[in-house]
Amino acid sequence: MRQRLLLVLSTAVLALTYLSQGARGAKSETPSSASSGSLCSEGRIICVPSSVANSVIENPFRIDVQVNSTDDIEVAWEIRDSTGQVFESSSTYDYTDQPAQDFALGRTLHILAFIFATAKTEQGTLILTPSRYTIQTGGVSLAGITIPVRLTTAKSTVSILEPANPDELKDAVIDWVEGEHHGEFNPKLKLIPRQIEIMRFDKTAIIGATAEAVLRSFPGQGQWHVTNWQSAGSTAHVTLVGSGWAGVTYYATSVSYLIEKSVLNLPGIQKLIFDREQ
Repeated sequence: MRQRLLLVLSTAVLALTYLSQGARGAKSETPSSASSGSLCSEGRIICVPSSVANSVIENPFRIDVQVNSTDDIEVAWEIRDSTGQVFESSSTYDYTDQPAQDFALGRTLHILAFIFATAKTEQGTLILTPSRYTIQTGGVSLAGITIPVRLTTAKSTVSILEPANPDELKDAVIDWVEGEHHGEFNPKLKLIPRQIEIMRFDKTAIIGATAEAVLRSFPGQGQWHVTNWQSAGSTAHVTLVGSGWAGVTYYATSVSYLIEKSVLNLPGIQKLIFDREQ
C-alpha cells in the first residue's frame, strides 16, 4: 500500500497520518450515459450524476464521484473555460478524501476544493481522469470523462494578513521550533492586509476561503489545502491536509500563525481551532 502523509494542525501540534498515494494524468473522452442517470468513463470505472452536465460550477467546487472498482483509484480533475484556460486543477490525491484500504465497490469520492483563478467565459469543461495503482504496475492512467459545464465570470475578494517583514516571521519560527520551551506561538509582528481576487464564492465559506488563500499565498514544498471549515458562535474551526517533508514543522508553524491571524480578522470571529481530520 502506498503511503501519503496527512498533516492536520492544532495551534501548537502537528499530527501526521499516513494515507495512500498514486499517479496522475490520463486521456479523457466524452462520457457515456447509463440508464441510472449517470455519466461514466469507459468501463464505468468512475461515474458522476448526469445532472453535472451543463450545470453551473460553484465556488467552492463540489462533486461526488462514484468508483466502480475495488482497486486503488484516484481521480484527477481540471476545469477549463472555453478559451482552453485551465483555471483550477487538482486530484483526490491532494485532498486525501478516499479510503486508504478496503476499496469498496461503488464507493464515493467527495471532491471539495476552492477555485482561486477566474473564468474568462461562461462556457467551460470539467475533465475527470481516473488512475489505477497496484504494486505490480504502479500508477496506470485510465480513460476519463469530459463534461460541458457553465461558469461564472463574477469575482469575489478574500483578505488575508501577511507579515510586513517576512524575515521577522522566519526568525520567530526558527526560534520557537528550535527553542527548549514551546508555549503558544504568537510573535508580535506587524501584519498588513492583502486582498486576493478569486472566482465568486459562497460567502458562507469565507472561513475556508481565507485559510485556503493563506495556503495558496505561502505554499510549501507540497501544496496544502483546507478540507473542512465551520463556525460555532465566535469560534472558527479549520481542518488542513497536505504532504510532509523534511523541516515541515517550520512551515506548519508559519502558516498556522498566518491563518489564525487572518481568520481572527473576520467580523465576529474571536477564536480559531485547528481540527484533526476524522
